[in-house]
Amino acid sequence: MDIEIKSPIIITLDVIELDEHIPSLKFNLAIQVDKYNYSLSVSSHVWLECQCFDEFVDKLLNDDIAHLKDMNGCFELNVNPILGWFEWSCAKEDLHGYITVSKGRERLTDDAKSAMYAAFNDYPKWW
Repeated sequence: MDIEIKSPIIITLDVIELDEHIPSLKFNLAIQVDKYNYSLSVSSHVWLECQCFDEFVDKLLNDDIAHLKDMNGCFELNVNPILGWFEWSCAKEDLHGYITVSKGRERLTDDAKSAMYAAFNDYPKWW
């Protein structure tokens, strides 16, 4: 796993492609939620601009509200340390305009925030 968040839900991002023209990374995204007698599994591909990635990591470091959004607007990860939660959403639209959406909000503990920062900050940057 290139980037892995293990708690309170599992989110993994594995790089599958790089674009140097518009500095960006294509990730295989996986989200796994297992709680409250409920299970959800999401798998998708997302493109993240390197600049957006860097801004997200900087905001996490400074305890600011951090937003990570893919280039197509289909995936978002929002971290709000002020309110003590993080939100995620993932959407996929078919050729006819029908949309499937998965989303959630989780409690953001200090441990979870530190682990999230480490997971993104430790990713080896080429840009």
